Amino acid sequence: MWSRRQGRLRPTVCGVEELRRRRREQEAALRKARREQQLVSKRLLREDAPEEAGEGCVAAILGEAEVQQFLRQAQRGTEEKEREGALVSLRRGLQHPETQQTFIQLEGSMRTLVGLLTSNQALLQLEAARCLHELSHSEQSTIAEACLPATSYLLTYLSGHSSDFIELCLYTLGNLIVESEAVRRQLLPQGIVPALAACIQTKIGYLLDAAMTPGDMVPFP
Repeated sequence: MWSRRQGRLRPTVCGVEELRRRRREQEAALRKARREQQLVSKRLLREDAPEEAGEGCVAAILGEAEVQQFLRQAQRGTEEKEREGALVSLRRGLQHPETQQTFIQLEGSMRTLVGLLTSNQALLQLEAARCLHELSHSEQSTIAEACLPATSYLLTYLSGHSSDFIELCLYTLGNLIVESEAVRRQLLPQGIVPALAACIQTKIGYLLDAAMTPGDMVPFP
């Protein structure tokens, strides 16, 4: 009698374990779907750039020589308009994954871009930030990690006075956070939490809602 009762219990136990296994699989699938949704949700501010307005041309893929040329012109050009134009051409090229890979593999390219980001000329700063924004939209974690030298400056600029520039820096940081765990680990000690709190305190909280909604935020480890 007892052995028969034990035999009847076994299917029930197996059924509970099967339910638990299925639940674990469902949870794993949900986590994967959430991750994919975060990648899809990365924000792109390309349409805000006035140079693209009314232009139907497709940006060309840039080779190493062209990337070097535009960086050199942007850094050493004799006129501000020439330097800005070089950065605009570079930014358009960075819309292509091939150009992004060429850029990060080119020695000194990110150092030059960061130097332009920290220059005392507002137009050059803006275009350098737009170049970083194009890079941040990549789905390659290596490209996001190549942008690490710029993150501390992007954080600093969140306390600036230009709402458009703050928005651009905020979106760029949000894209980088989504893509790379290394970026998340670095941004936390750099002070991203106080920086975001400062955005709220200075009445720019609406940018946070637009750039990093709760569904897009990736928790820090």
